Amino acid sequence: MKKFHASRTVRQLSLFILMANCFIFSTLFAQPVQTTPEFQKAMQLLAQGSYEQAVDELKQLLGNGKVHSSTMVEIGKIRIKQAEAELSAALAHFSEAADMLNNGIQAGGVSGPELPKTLFDLGRVYEERIKNYSMAAEVYTRIIEEHPAFLAIDKVYYNLATCQELLGQAEQAAENYKKVVADYSYSTFFQAAQEKMKKLAIGTGVQEGAIAVQETIVEDASDEEEIKANLDLGDMRAESGDFKAAAAAYRKAIQASAEPEDAMAAYRKLISMLDEKQKDYKGAAAAVEEMLQRFPDAQGGADLVYRLGRIYEEDLESMKTQVIDGRIRYRKSSENVSKAIDYYNSVTEKFPDADVSADAFLRKGELYEKELKDYDKARQSYQEFLKQFPGHSEAGNIREKLEDLEGY
Repeated sequence: MKKFHASRTVRQLSLFILMANCFIFSTLFAQPVQTTPEFQKAMQLLAQGSYEQAVDELKQLLGNGKVHSSTMVEIGKIRIKQAEAELSAALAHFSEAADMLNNGIQAGGVSGPELPKTLFDLGRVYEERIKNYSMAAEVYTRIIEEHPAFLAIDKVYYNLATCQELLGQAEQAAENYKKVVADYSYSTFFQAAQEKMKKLAIGTGVQEGAIAVQETIVEDASDEEEIKANLDLGDMRAESGDFKAAAAAYRKAIQASAEPEDAMAAYRKLISMLDEKQKDYKGAAAAVEEMLQRFPDAQGGADLVYRLGRIYEEDLESMKTQVIDGRIRYRKSSENVSKAIDYYNSVTEKFPDADVSADAFLRKGELYEKELKDYDKARQSYQEFLKQFPGHSEAGNIREKLEDLEGY
């Protein structure tokens, strides 16, 4: 018993010595930077607003293993305070600059060709620095009205439209973006203005004018530009609800496409619109089949082939009615079910690793089981699914389903 107590005492003493050594080590080597005279001097300089001198004082401690890391943290904190102070000072300077420019212009302090340039500088200060979009819009409007021949007038229209958009004036903004697109095709802001016009014009009084401008762009487009121009026109027509005209624009983009990637992009837009917007399932199916004939091995086509299977399975006029026990029952036509399975097979064979391939296996199994009553093929499809996608979220349900099919 005494031997046991002695052993425990030795262990406690060893633990105490270890803790004491850790304390001594931390005291010797973990000196906080706040205890150094350099830090105290740096704080005095910081209080005086001498940011650079404060940082220089602390930089003397860099490389000192005891305080190196904490010194870097303190320098970072000082730089943040310095940046905040400089930003505040800069904003005050910009505000004073705007007041001086504005008052000087009003008093006739600048004239001739320098006047629109100075007004443009003033507008940019209001817009980009002070964020006073109302005042910026007033200045830009003055330039447009009084100096329409200003060399940077395209930029003025674009900046005015940007301010109007930020002020929630969507229709006015769309009108001015349209102005840049229609009249200043050379502008460096042309592409940006076109994207903004497409986004803002639909649903406003500018809609038809914006679409007309886009149609002109299509007519004037080079061979390289024709595809995108028609896609943009199709998007605008689709957003406005003119699906027939949108389809025509997408068709033109498809015809102009020499590369499979470009054609696939146009086909996707066309098929999506026919399927989802117009509910023209026959037209969507025909477009997918046309695409498959032209580009049977096109990358990224798995989801479109799967969609074609779904169209044949669900959306076409594929239900046959029967009266059983006085009630109307619906059954999918075997012809369309077979077509759907063919396309699901195409997905699983050509794109076995695609995410949508898992859904194709499941749809095949469901159709074989529920519609065609071919339980052997249903089991085969489910088993292939489990082999290919063992970790799928539906794997557990499919294993149970296979157990239920054992008796068939």
